[in-house]
Amino acid sequence: MPRRLPLLACALLSACANDLRDDFPFDGQVNTGPLVTATRDGEVTHLSVDATNRQSQVFIDLDEGRELKAEEAFETNAWDLAVKRYEIAINSGASNPEGAVELVVLTGTSFDGLTQAPATGYAVDVNEHLFSTVHEGWYLYDIGVHRLTARPLVYVVKTSSGAYLKVQMLGYYDAAGTPAVITLRYAPLTPP
Repeated sequence: MPRRLPLLACALLSACANDLRDDFPFDGQVNTGPLVTATRDGEVTHLSVDATNRQSQVFIDLDEGRELKAEEAFETNAWDLAVKRYEIAINSGASNPEGAVELVVLTGTSFDGLTQAPATGYAVDVNEHLFSTVHEGWYLYDIGVHRLTARPLVYVVKTSSGAYLKVQMLGYYDAAGTPAVITLRYAPLTPP
């Protein structure tokens, strides 16, 4: 019996949520439905982004609250965020030298309390994506249960059109527990 206990523990640990494995989920499967769903609640827009296909990015125009297919994103340069699984790029710097999107990360600020964009502190993607590096990234990863949890950070994004938006990441899983279905909310801010 004692020999079986370590084997049982290994089996249970290997059965944990495997949302960051290379072959999970949907290895290469293409989703034919909408990849971005937007709902509005007053001035706040809630987005659900289906980034389950690990082979491609989902380009998002925050100004219009919609997905841009890759061709349109590159032709118009109107995308603000590009999501690939848990990675989030902004349209500037190393992610796209032609882009003009800028980002500042705020700590100790509530989403609801923020009404005006800060005047300074904005940056662009350099070697790594700002969403992944500033203040240790947009998520906490619990290795014990292999689960991502959104950090309570507030981002201010200066969009490709020059608008200022406050953005907050809400989650990485849908109601069924499917990973890489990212939810976030955003609302307009008064310019600095």
